[in-house]
Amino acid sequence: MARYRNIHVSFWTDSKIMDEFTPEDRYFYLYLFTNPHTNLCGCYEISIRHMVNEVGYSRESIENLLKRFECVHKVISYSYETKEVLLIKWPKYNWTSSEKFRKPLLKEINNIKKAGYRDYLLSVYEADDTVSIRYTYPIDTTVTVTDTVSDTVPVTVNSYSNNTIYINGNIVEKREVEEFFELIWSMYIKKRGKGNVSFKQKCKLYEIGFDQIARCIERYKLEVRGKDEKYIKMGSTFFNSGYIDYLDENYVPPRDTSNDAILAFLNAEDD
Repeated sequence: MARYRNIHVSFWTDSKIMDEFTPEDRYFYLYLFTNPHTNLCGCYEISIRHMVNEVGYSRESIENLLKRFECVHKVISYSYETKEVLLIKWPKYNWTSSEKFRKPLLKEINNIKKAGYRDYLLSVYEADDTVSIRYTYPIDTTVTVTDTVSDTVPVTVNSYSNNTIYINGNIVEKREVEEFFELIWSMYIKKRGKGNVSFKQKCKLYEIGFDQIARCIERYKLEVRGKDEKYIKMGSTFFNSGYIDYLDENYVPPRDTSNDAILAFLNAEDD
């Protein structure tokens, strides 16, 4: 039996698509909505190789498009681990309130491999007994964390279930955030006040990323090398705000005064 995928006409009048999508973006977005791997729930398994063969772009181009759609447009999430793509706006264009639709839909959601994607769609499914076309983005709780010192983009965390959160367009398991914090905490030198770092702050650190936070820690450790422990910031102080001065955009390397001493000695010799 032939399968068809309908695209609602509002796809072409969506302000985000009109204002932010390039022609290439629109082509790829339509492909993600209509390719033969799609299913009822809007989260399906598809490899990079399949996309390369079907779209006709190079692997590098496909990976760049996936990254742009996930990090810039914030309309998909792709798991390289399970090779699944989640189309965040799929329900808006494809879900209906029909009971004949909802039963197979729930079955497909439960078959999703990535737990974060499965929990996210289950929360959408269970948010209302009647799923309708009016759905855009389900948001239970929104917390905005703004860095008033640096120029980084504010972190928005949306909570969808007990197990997953939505951080700046990416669906993340809460366990991943906690494991990330345990890792960076283990790298710090004065492990005190751990309980004073809120989950909201942990999400902000997670958003900044391991590489940059690790550099912040190493820069601070270098700065306080040889100092008495009482002059070293507690872990809670560092991870709540102290790290900001050591971010790439804010950090000023300490001046090497050894050269100054050598120059002073040479100048004195000249005199």
